[in-house]
Amino acid sequence: MSPQAGWSAAQLGYCGNVHPARDVAALRASIQEQFQAVRRQRGLAVQDSGLWISAQAAAELQQPEVREDFLDLLHDCGLRLTSLNGFPYGQFHEGAVKAEVYRPTWAEPQRLEYSLQLAHLLAAALPLDCHQGVISSVPLGYAATWDSTQQRLAEEQLRQLTAQLASLHQQTGKKIQVCLEMEPDCVLENTAQAIAFFKHWRASDPHHGYLALCFDVCHQAVMFEDCFQSLKQLLEARVPVGKIQLSNALICQLPFADRQRRRQVLQALGTFAEATYLHQVKALDAQGRLQAWDDLPTALMAVQEHCAELRIHFHVPLFSEQFLLDELSGSQQALLQTFDFLARHRYFQPVLEVETYSWNVLPGNLRPDTQQALLRGIAAELQWVEEQLRQRHLLRTQNTTLEASAHVY
Repeated sequence: MSPQAGWSAAQLGYCGNVHPARDVAALRASIQEQFQAVRRQRGLAVQDSGLWISAQAAAELQQPEVREDFLDLLHDCGLRLTSLNGFPYGQFHEGAVKAEVYRPTWAEPQRLEYSLQLAHLLAAALPLDCHQGVISSVPLGYAATWDSTQQRLAEEQLRQLTAQLASLHQQTGKKIQVCLEMEPDCVLENTAQAIAFFKHWRASDPHHGYLALCFDVCHQAVMFEDCFQSLKQLLEARVPVGKIQLSNALICQLPFADRQRRRQVLQALGTFAEATYLHQVKALDAQGRLQAWDDLPTALMAVQEHCAELRIHFHVPLFSEQFLLDELSGSQQALLQTFDFLARHRYFQPVLEVETYSWNVLPGNLRPDTQQALLRGIAAELQWVEEQLRQRHLLRTQNTTLEASAHVY
């Protein structure tokens, strides 16, 4: 986040939850083999990044020697650590993750401990020219299992979090913000809920500036939000947005008249149903009311004849407009709305981070068949973002000072 308008290519990173990394050894291998390969494909000397660090790896990195070796590795691989994904806590690639991704919730003490471990690590890793880092986190919890007791416990823990982040800021000169990430079917899933929560938070927490919002474009597209208007409402309500995750939702247009074609479209959509992640589905009925299903298989069994469009929480590649059939597309319009908002509000410069974690669960004929193909796809997404920024005069020429200072932690 720079005082100059726009972002340099080096400031555009991607979220590391696309790579399995259960512990520090796996995380180190991911940095050496994957992050570094993407950076080189982009022709960059250094690259900002939003690593995903699991709870096990975060605990290991509390050991001084392990942490120092890790910081040295970041330096050697040209990776500037300015952002972290602190949403998934444990395993994120093996077995059925589904709604377990929201555990522990902010009502559980493990979430506070994990987030503070990440904050201390990020404060130590921030480059000298960067005085603020951001960590995305769970939007309190999963709404289907949430109650007033959990809300009270979550707010108590968040106050402990912000107080300790304020203390960390005072000790180190580095401000770390934890950013609650709105997500379909969670306690915070839409812009109105986020505004209400942060209005309450400003009035109740003396350290409220250390809690912010992560705006995931895919998630808000699934909620049928206009991302330009959502961001406008958030800024007008003085909700701090620390990070925007650039992601592309899956949209399915269902034909009315041709029943055979409708069956074909639903059959093609069914190839996106998979056992690892939760793929919430939303639709609007004839009265404009939001219809919801907790996962894609549920929606495929229950979708009504009157549903004309389904929006699916499946992070598809940013540059892809069509999938398998003409009726299956990405929510690129939401991404363009986001870029247009940034162009109209040049003082607003959150961390921008690509987050397509589901490459390896795409339908077989869309899935990268090698590790090299995956890394080429990630690099292509980042280049697509660069082009969108360039068209809006938001892509800054590479800052040589930034490159020089990136190697000092």
